[in-house]
Amino acid sequence: MTERSADPQFKPGYIAMNSARTGIRVVFAPIRYAARWIGGHREMRQTPIVPPQSVAGTALVAVIAIMSFLACLTLAAVTMVFEQAQLWESDVSSELTVQIRPTDGVDMDFEIERAIRITEREPGIGRVKALEESEGAVLLEPWLGAGLDLSELPVPRLIVVDIDNPAMLDVGRLRANLSDSIAGVSVDDHGIWIDQLKRIANVTIATGIGIFLLVLVATCLSVVFATRGAMAGNQVVISVLHFVGALNRYIAREFQGRFLFIGLKGGLIGCSAAAAFFIVGGSVLGFLEGPSGGSPFQALFGGFSLTPLVFTGFIFVLILVSALTAMTTRMTVERYLATVQ
Repeated sequence: MTERSADPQFKPGYIAMNSARTGIRVVFAPIRYAARWIGGHREMRQTPIVPPQSVAGTALVAVIAIMSFLACLTLAAVTMVFEQAQLWESDVSSELTVQIRPTDGVDMDFEIERAIRITEREPGIGRVKALEESEGAVLLEPWLGAGLDLSELPVPRLIVVDIDNPAMLDVGRLRANLSDSIAGVSVDDHGIWIDQLKRIANVTIATGIGIFLLVLVATCLSVVFATRGAMAGNQVVISVLHFVGALNRYIAREFQGRFLFIGLKGGLIGCSAAAAFFIVGGSVLGFLEGPSGGSPFQALFGGFSLTPLVFTGFIFVLILVSALTAMTTRMTVERYLATVQ
């Protein structure tokens, strides 16, 4: 009895202290385990499943940047052609021309005045103006040259008619009224030019859209090859993940996040380069002015500048390229994992 009481484990104070320590451990055990789990989880998230050096990031970023740059240029060209075609069609369809050919024994000035009165009575007609002989000669200078005496030639007289409301104007009725009253008259509503302009614009826009789609397809193929290379390089990691029970969608999500960052980086570089190209190109083309004060490029395609519509198109390309990169990567990884299981 004396030996057991001498043992410190059987002293009342020691027993109480030991019980208190045990109680504290029990109380703080969940907190300690939660802290360890959070620390391990943070360490796991800081260490990516797909190591950055295992993906050909630099080369893929360069490819995506080039494709984004080409896609932006194509989309901007299509936008410029569409806007300029709409402007041309609006300008051409906003007026028509009445032409009166000289006829023997007919007073040309009287016929012009009568044609003006008949035309002004038609609904939808705005300003009606007859061109002077000198103004007609200026129009013929590119073909006949300057300094010619056109008084002896049967040069038709022209009447320019502005259209205020194309919906109200009946060109067929106007043509019939003029033909019944005036000899040698003809009405040109520029319908042939408008149809040709529409065909050319539609072909150009369709070609640009086709090129834009081909650029996107080439971008997706590049991402597929890069993803397959990354999967082959991380075969050991993938096998270990499968061994510990990781699902295919978890692995695909890790690759998708990595390639989404690459797509955003490459798309941002390419779209920024396209925006800089338009800003610099617009400044350079401003110095290339033609005889009329505008550059030939502006006469054909309109202003070469970073308009709000073009800038919106660049943002659309950035979002589209990034989304396609992520989606293509996920689909490629899922198909690859389905074949190796």
